[in-house]
Amino acid sequence: MSPQTFDEYWLGYLAGHSKPSTRFIHYIGLFFAPLAGIAASFLVVWWAFLIIIPFFYLAALFTHPLLEHNSNKPFADRPLWSAIALLRMLVLDLTGGLGRQLRRLDEGVR
Repeated sequence: MSPQTFDEYWLGYLAGHSKPSTRFIHYIGLFFAPLAGIAASFLVVWWAFLIIIPFFYLAALFTHPLLEHNSNKPFADRPLWSAIALLRMLVLDLTGGLGRQLRRLDEGVR
């Protein structure tokens, strides 16, 4: 069944990214690498983003089957929610608030 609210989606997204190594690779691959690719395109060579962004995106993509042993398909159905969830996860991780959300997930609070 597809989540009806963003909070339901968020908990599913968080469950699909439960390992710190997965989250770290996603932060690099889906947030910091695009920024680095764009910067390198301006500072080094224009085509740098053509190498940097796909490489790190694929690294983030492969964390699902290799580290989490799940699929990223549930997250691909709602790309905007997925992007918002990634940014929320990153901000919460950087500010120390992710632990509360992970406990919420562990407790099964929905």
